Order: sequence, then C-alpha cells, then structure tokens
Amino acid sequence: GMPTHAAATTKATTKATISTYLENSADQLSKSAKKKAKKKAKKKAKKKYTKKDLRYMTSIIFCEAQGEGYQGQKAVGIVVMNRVRSSKFPDSVKSVIYQSGQFSPVRNGSMQRALNQYDKYDKKGQFKGAMKSCYKAAKAVLEGSTTIKVKGKKKEMKSYLFFSRYVSGAKFQLGNHQFK
Repeated sequence: GMPTHAAATTKATTKATISTYLENSADQLSKSAKKKAKKKAKKKAKKKYTKKDLRYMTSIIFCEAQGEGYQGQKAVGIVVMNRVRSSKFPDSVKSVIYQSGQFSPVRNGSMQRALNQYDKYDKKGQFKGAMKSCYKAAKAVLEGSTTIKVKGKKKEMKSYLFFSRYVSGAKFQLGNHQFK
C-alpha cells in the first residue's frame, strides 16, 4: 500500500476539492437565486402605482395625445413619468400634471372633462374609443416602460422632459408633437 502520510494527503486534497466544488455549486445556486429574486423584484417594482395615478395619467394622455396613436400617447406618458422621477419637478403623477403653467388641459378645462369621462368608463369597467388606448399607454408607462417604437425601432425616451406642438431645441418629432 501507500505510505500513511501520502494517503492522508490524498484524502485531504480530495476533501478540499469536494468542498471547493460544493461551495462553487452553492455560489452558482445563490447567483441564479439572486437573479430570480432580482427579476421578481423588478416585476414587483413594476406595478407600484395607484388607481389615482392611472386615472390622472390616462386623462392627461387623452387630453394631450388622443389623436396621436399609441406610440405618441405612450411618449406623452413617458415625459410625465420622467418628470415624476426628476428632481427638477414634483414627485407624483398628479402634482406633475397640476404644476402651475405646465399642462394647458388643466387650465382650459379639458383635463376635468377627461377625468369625468374616465370615471364613467371606469364605473362600467370598460374603456372605449381613444381613451382605451390612452388607458393602455398609461398602464405601460406607470409600469416603468420608457421606450416607444418608431418605424419598427425601439427609441429610449428616459431623458425627455418636454413636449409640445413646438418646442425650441426639440430633439425628436412624433406626429404633431416635438420632444426635448
């Protein structure tokens, strides 16, 4: 047989190899578990908005972009959410929309009419017409979407804080709106 001390060394090396292997497997497991947890957290973080947020977001999108098609509606909602996230603007959907001098539908009464229309649809549990796609766009942006599709390509809109029929220094035009 083998000298005892050589056998002991081989046993120790085998033990070390096995325990390293087990540690690495555990690491791999915890990595994939962490990835799964992160994905779950992302999904959970996705849906942190209130019925009130959805009501205001749908209504402002309806006022500003009911005739613009889904991507244009989404783009308007993204600008609102970018403002909510920006330190330069108020930090809730409602307060961004109602910030003095920012959204003309608030001043001209169309926001209130849109809210009334939203409430009627909401009561029936069914959205119709242009408000239906505005509702869908509002949900998407409230869930964290910051991209739109333009000519089949994804466009990231995280940095846009302004839109109007005309914006000085506009970086991008979609339908009747310019964005900056």
